[in-house]
Amino acid sequence: MDSNVHLDYALFQLTPTRTRYAKEQIPKGGYSIKLCPPSSNSSWFSKGTLERFVRFVSTPEVLERFVTIEAEISQIEVSIQTNESSNTNEGTASVADGNAKKAIVPYKPKAESNESTDEVAQGENSKIRLQRVLETRKKVLRKEQAMAYARAFVAGFDMDWIDDLILFSDAFGALRLRYDSDE
Repeated sequence: MDSNVHLDYALFQLTPTRTRYAKEQIPKGGYSIKLCPPSSNSSWFSKGTLERFVRFVSTPEVLERFVTIEAEISQIEVSIQTNESSNTNEGTASVADGNAKKAIVPYKPKAESNESTDEVAQGENSKIRLQRVLETRKKVLRKEQAMAYARAFVAGFDMDWIDDLILFSDAFGALRLRYDSDE
């Protein structure tokens, strides 16, 4: 049967040992689940979409890993932007402060002067180090993301079919498939 063939319904036969996704059906005496498309216009309700959904149920970690990596990359990008804007704001303030300090030079013992300079330099160095660590982590995550995408593609998750899977999940309450969309 062609994977683009539209289905009238799909019938899942459940076994007592493999019921992790249909626990509420077993107590009702149901050892099968019949899924019907919500309307006759549900072009996404095809053999191919059903096969991909079953593949997702069997290996949800493939897509979930991709989503987790994407979320971490987004967080790192926000941190990098925050750090960069903080450095920019401090850079302009320190120039103004530097001009003010040149105008009036208070007396400080040499030991105190070196300590404050070292503290400022150390603070700047830690921000630079943080920036480098964030950039390095982002590069590593991009490589992991590429690997996760390749695994998802091999498992049958192609961007061309994701919309059909989302429609399927919305129609039948497979919320785990939409785990990142509403957050």
